[in-house]
Amino acid sequence: MPEVIRRALRALGPQLPLALGLGLLVALVAAPRQPGLLVWFVSVVVGLAVLAVPALELVGRATALRAYGLAGYAAPAPPPPARWIRFGVGVLIIAVALAAAFAVPAVLLGVGVLGAIALVLTAGLGFLRIRSRGADRARIRSALEAWGPRFLLYTGRRNDASYQLAMWVPLLERLRVPYLVVVRHVEAVAATRKVTDAPIVCCPENADLDCVAVGSAVFYVNMVAQNTPFVLYRNLTHVYLGHGDSDKELSAHPGHAMFDRIFVAGRAAVDRYPANGVVIPPQKIVEVGRPQLAGIAKADRAINEVAVPRVLLAPTWRGYNANTNLSFLPAAEVLAAALIARGVEVIFRPHPFSWLGRAERATIAEVDTLLTSDRTSSGRRHVLATEGRGVPISDAFDDSDACITDIGSVLVDYFATLKPYAVVLPPGVEYGCAHERFPTTGAAYLMKIDDLVGPRSTQVLGRALDDLLGADPMAHRRVDIAHYYLGQHPGDDEPFLRAAREVIGLPS
Repeated sequence: MPEVIRRALRALGPQLPLALGLGLLVALVAAPRQPGLLVWFVSVVVGLAVLAVPALELVGRATALRAYGLAGYAAPAPPPPARWIRFGVGVLIIAVALAAAFAVPAVLLGVGVLGAIALVLTAGLGFLRIRSRGADRARIRSALEAWGPRFLLYTGRRNDASYQLAMWVPLLERLRVPYLVVVRHVEAVAATRKVTDAPIVCCPENADLDCVAVGSAVFYVNMVAQNTPFVLYRNLTHVYLGHGDSDKELSAHPGHAMFDRIFVAGRAAVDRYPANGVVIPPQKIVEVGRPQLAGIAKADRAINEVAVPRVLLAPTWRGYNANTNLSFLPAAEVLAAALIARGVEVIFRPHPFSWLGRAERATIAEVDTLLTSDRTSSGRRHVLATEGRGVPISDAFDDSDACITDIGSVLVDYFATLKPYAVVLPPGVEYGCAHERFPTTGAAYLMKIDDLVGPRSTQVLGRALDDLLGADPMAHRRVDIAHYYLGQHPGDDEPFLRAAREVIGLPS
């Protein structure tokens, strides 16, 4: 029995009480007015329809193996979308209830028969798609072998992580060879198609990866559990790119050891592994700089010479748990108000993932409302989160004179500007141990989020903003910090392209 069918059967358990309850309810409503055999028939149809919802949704997800934009491949008809299955079951239940209560037996019989036919057809289509999975893999593999991609770009994230792909796609396309993008969840396809014209294959099941294990190398843009099944294909060279350098846990993850190559920006990333007790063979690590920073405008004058400074306010995402929650977004309104009070123009750029959470979106809206109000009354050229969404972060770097951020890749990338920056420390981190725990703060002006939301906020903000926007005593340290983290030439793409050509097997 295929694994997807076994999982579908397991999914029936939690739905069984609801199915029995609705079936009995229909029977009780219809029994006084309808023939007994007919009552039990429609009750069974309703119960089976309710049971079918999670099973058919699971089948639909599991049969999402499909190629997009791949020449020579014709996609089979997909099973009905999950939302239509739920809608159809709801309509069936309502129709049966109304027919049972008010209609003649013939109408109830018709509704029950139509429901049973729809249920059988939907289940049959899903079953046929499962049975044809092997043929789908063969068709995709054949089309890929005929087309001949030289490398793969892989992401296992379910949600919209297209910004992680977008930072590498333009660089990889400079290799001027065909490539394929592999995603593991159908939910990621639409966003991925917006950042590349390359063919995309969605591989929901681990076994689906057999048909895309072509070319010579795979580039990974994030560290997720679903990287592991593909790394097992040893006919490919597996290269971890990530999506930025930082002091976050994922920048020195033990899981990086499974890759054949790890491309890092500068020496700091190399040193970070042993500093965190992670053993990586030196031959796996390749310093490639940070080619995305090509053309970044560097500081051309001291911050206190700018008449109306513009400050980039860039909180990271809240993370997965307490250890990875480094975001100052809950204090963003306090910081924005303090900057406004100093006559500063604010560029507000929350992390792309912050738009996915309801509470985070509410906080973003509050900050945007504050900025809108001040822009209307003062004429200052604030940039709202809604206005900057989707715009390259490099544009915000160029437009700003200083930055307030937290522990994350925005901080490290901002080093390339040589402009002043402040860092909001996460809960529980004291000033005295900040540089040791988060070395990227070595030239930053520090604030504690615990202070920003407490009675000391005015004092803390006053001191940090005086340094950030005025005397700037850390200016002399920023050049060395930038070179350590980003290499001597962070905007030069040739080290990256040279390393990529080597792993793919292209001439230098």
